[in-house]
Amino acid sequence: MIRRPNTNWNALVVAGLASLAVPAMAANLPAEQHEGSVGYITGGIGKTQAQLFEREMPKHSLAIELLEHAGKAEEFTADAKVKILDTHGHTVLDAQAGGPFMLVDLPPGRYSISATLNKDTLKKSVVFVSHGNLARATFEFPAHTD
Repeated sequence: MIRRPNTNWNALVVAGLASLAVPAMAANLPAEQHEGSVGYITGGIGKTQAQLFEREMPKHSLAIELLEHAGKAEEFTADAKVKILDTHGHTVLDAQAGGPFMLVDLPPGRYSISATLNKDTLKKSVVFVSHGNLARATFEFPAHTD
């Protein structure tokens, strides 16, 4: 007796394994943190996690990218202190970045953002956040010398 593999069963196994890949990638993102009503995730260290953050960006209202000059190149950095103020000057987020990316969920409005690394503070005067649009802020720090 010759047995043929059940192609329906094989297709089901392949589909099941493929469906596990997406949650596995999402599982590599750091856990969401909260400060008051503001949710955010921070990280992006390493090529794989940086790619995950790039894909995750459209799900958030603000993407912050932190870079440090290294000679003629720029490198991702971590440990910058990020502070976001609303139009009334109230702090809505004051957090340490755990990598080169910080994805923040803010209500629509105008915000001022500052980032500090190695005693250098950079500011973005006004960032507009609106429904359905990703606002971006990139901070490029000078090379750090000891």
